[in-house]
Amino acid sequence: MRYFKTFFHVLKNSFSSARYYNEVLKAPFSFSLKYFLFFSLLLSIVTTVFLSVSMVIPLNEFLAKVPRLLVKVYPAELEVRIRNGQVSTNVEEPYYIPLQEVEQSVKEEFQVKGATSEEIRNLVVIDTAASVEDLSKYQTAVLVTKQYLSYRRDDGRIETFPFSNIDDITINQNMMQRVAQYISPFLIYVPFVVILFLFFGSLSWFVTSQLIYLLFTALALYLVGKWMKYQLSYQKAYQVDMHLATIFTPMFLILGWTNLQVSFPFLRLILYTVVGAFILNKIKSAKA
Repeated sequence: MRYFKTFFHVLKNSFSSARYYNEVLKAPFSFSLKYFLFFSLLLSIVTTVFLSVSMVIPLNEFLAKVPRLLVKVYPAELEVRIRNGQVSTNVEEPYYIPLQEVEQSVKEEFQVKGATSEEIRNLVVIDTAASVEDLSKYQTAVLVTKQYLSYRRDDGRIETFPFSNIDDITINQNMMQRVAQYISPFLIYVPFVVILFLFFGSLSWFVTSQLIYLLFTALALYLVGKWMKYQLSYQKAYQVDMHLATIFTPMFLILGWTNLQVSFPFLRLILYTVVGAFILNKIKSAKA
C-alpha cells in the first residue's frame, strides 16, 4: 500500500510540479527506473483492457461459430485422398469451390460482406492433371494438383507445398466434423492467450521503445543543459525524461486511439526538450 502511495505521489508531481524534479535529480537512478517500469505495467494493463473490449469480444463470437462454419463450407460430396504423396478424389475434375459460395456461408454465419476479386473467383480448384502454372488460369487462391498444393502469396509469388511431406489421409465431411468436435474445447482458451499476448506485447513495447527513444531525448536535454549552463549529467537528463515519458506516452496513445494524429517533424523530441528545459529553468531560478 505504501508503494502505491509513493507511486501516485511521484506521478502527480511529475505531471504538476516542475520544481519537484529537483527531488528527482537528487534521487538515485534506480528510483526513477522503478517508477517508469511500474507506470509501464499499469499502462499495459489499461491498454490490454481497452484492446480486449474491442478485439476479444468479437473474436470470442467468431470462434464460437468456427466449428460449424468448418463443416458448412466443406462440400458434402467431396472426398480427397492422399496416398504416398499423391492426391485422388471421388469427383469429376477439375473440381471448383467458388469463392462466392464460401463468402455466402460466411455472411450467413457472421453477417458480414465478403471481399471479392476479379482475379480470384475460386477458393480452391482440384485438378490432379494440372500443373502449378495453371494457378492463374483457374483464377483460384489455391490449386491442388496430383502432387502439390499451390497458392499465391501477398507479394504475388507462388508458394508450392508437396504432398510427399504428408502422411496418408482421407479428407471428407466426416473428417471435418471430427476436427470441429476436436478443436471446439480448445477454442475457449484462445481469447485468454490473446489477452496475455496483448499484455506482454504492450509491456514489452512500452518499456523497450521508450527506453531506447529516451537515449536521444536525454542527449538533447543534456545539450540544452550545457547551453543553459546548468550542471546536468547525461544520466540525470535520462532520469528526468523517464518521468516526462509518463506524461507524453499516454498523451500520444490517446491521440492515436482517437485518430487525432498530429503530424509534425520530431514533435516528441521537441516536447521532451522544451518541457525539460522549462523544468531546468524553474529549478535554476529556485536556487538563485
